Amino acid sequence: METSTVISSKAKPAHTCPVWLGHVLASPLRRLFENPRHLVLPLVKPGDRVLELGPALGFFTLPVAQAVGDQGRMVCVEVQEGMLRGLRKRLEKRGLLGRTDLRLCTHDDLGLADLGGGCDVVLALHVVHETVSPTHTMLELVRCIKPGGLLLLIEPPGHCSPELFRTETDAAEREGMIRAPHPRVARRKNLALLRKPSVV
Repeated sequence: METSTVISSKAKPAHTCPVWLGHVLASPLRRLFENPRHLVLPLVKPGDRVLELGPALGFFTLPVAQAVGDQGRMVCVEVQEGMLRGLRKRLEKRGLLGRTDLRLCTHDDLGLADLGGGCDVVLALHVVHETVSPTHTMLELVRCIKPGGLLLLIEPPGHCSPELFRTETDAAEREGMIRAPHPRVARRKNLALLRKPSVV
């Protein structure tokens, strides 16, 4: 049985978004400049299995959980227990908890081994740069994607340099991921949509 890869390091990321900021990030006002309807929902269809790394309080999670429908599944992996507690309450309030799998991970182990090749879409939104090893994180995420599946990577330019962003996308491309055009967003700094080639 495959086991999750553990990073042998006592290092911690330089920055992790605090729980209190999660309430700001979940504000409906955020849709004015970062709308899930444009960024994420065009990539998701009913019945999909979607993995989201670092969902915080669910700004993207809630609309995606709605979009996958009763036959779909949303897996949310978060390093902060406080974020997961808040996300659970928000999902439960909207009747979406039953289609979600909330997982508490650690800085050293994302706990994704059981998802190998099982996800239609992986969302890594404003989070990979906060992990101990962004390159390792990208490899773990790529392993979770089905042939033909998608990885949406977005990083905040203020916290993630162009060089680090290239390091992240290069890691995915070395694993065979191919750049794909985003159906709704033509140009945006530190955004990459990557597709895993289908098995022929």
